[in-house]
Amino acid sequence: MGTGWRDKCKSGQLRQAIILSLLIVFIYCRNFLVLGQAAGVFWSTYVIPALLWGAVAFMVRKFPPARGAAKMRWRKLLCWLALISAAVGILTAFGAGLLDGFGKSPYDLTFRGIAVNIVYLGFLTAGMELSRAWFLNMFFRKRPALGIAVISLCYSFFWFSLSRITGLKDALEAVKFVGSIFFPALSENVLTSYLAFWGGALPAMVYRGALLIFRWFSPILPDLDWITQSLAGTIAPILGLIIIHHFLMGEFHRSRRKTRDTGGLFAWLVTSVASVLLIWFSVGVFSIFPTAIVSGSMLPQIGIGDVVIVKKTPADAIKVGDVIQFKSGNIKIAHRVVEIGKNEEGKRVLWTKGDANRNRDVDPVLPEQVIGKVIYKVPKVGWITMLARSRDSNW
Repeated sequence: MGTGWRDKCKSGQLRQAIILSLLIVFIYCRNFLVLGQAAGVFWSTYVIPALLWGAVAFMVRKFPPARGAAKMRWRKLLCWLALISAAVGILTAFGAGLLDGFGKSPYDLTFRGIAVNIVYLGFLTAGMELSRAWFLNMFFRKRPALGIAVISLCYSFFWFSLSRITGLKDALEAVKFVGSIFFPALSENVLTSYLAFWGGALPAMVYRGALLIFRWFSPILPDLDWITQSLAGTIAPILGLIIIHHFLMGEFHRSRRKTRDTGGLFAWLVTSVASVLLIWFSVGVFSIFPTAIVSGSMLPQIGIGDVVIVKKTPADAIKVGDVIQFKSGNIKIAHRVVEIGKNEEGKRVLWTKGDANRNRDVDPVLPEQVIGKVIYKVPKVGWITMLARSRDSNW
């Protein structure tokens, strides 16, 4: 590796990399540090960043080319895989939105606003992905894992400002930041870098461009709780990375055998849909969903760390003896119904009790509190979920 780096120094490529790196660092500092509002808001937010990223793209195009590691005939396939990966991420976000709700887009959707954002995002995507692909394929061709890790981490900082880190006040804010912002940013960048390494800038631009179009030009966007954002934003790119890698390696092997299987892309699509459905199932989009138990109030039938499958059920369909999940303040509880009656207002209420408790619960469960009925139990597989979703505990 030392000889390769010396050759790059002699040819001026290392000097080019230093200049390019300094320009990218300047863009970050100008965006998020003291230089951010040196000009007017419009110029600082759109014009200057677009010009700077345009300069990055222009510089990379003038540098010696660093093509992707895959053969040219795979570039079209990689672009399609990138587009499908973006679709998986968008569908996952919409599925999570069905759970947590939607809100209006914060971006300007007037004709002028759309035109400005198209130009800005075009320069941003071109500069970022051309430079990403150049760094990866010029300096990390023989060590792709190291290159993808380093470049992904560096580019992830463009997803947030340093003030987001320095402004964290307590451990909970730190956990929220890492889960809902840093991990999704890193996961998305790892997948983008993987595409850039194999296919060059174009597949990476397709993936990032599709996501940016959705996030900037959709009139409604998912308004997600930080836990849901953590799950959806992190898992979707990771699944995309795993599936693309598996499919890509399979295609390479098939090309060596000089056989082509037209079912490969179909299989990838089926796997992608299954991945989205799995994420939707995990976050509770469907009428049947999993949830972890964090207390022993239902021992011996349901223990700590068990995962129960809950079916959304209206309160009037619940019977005595059913184990139900219901909301009580900010937590969710899974207890058995021991009595059904009416309150002072004549409304149907459910009295519940944990199997391990001596007395029934103090307050009755109102119909609007009922989430569903427990229909199945999977023992001891919920410990990771318990840690990830400790705020949304189930007792």
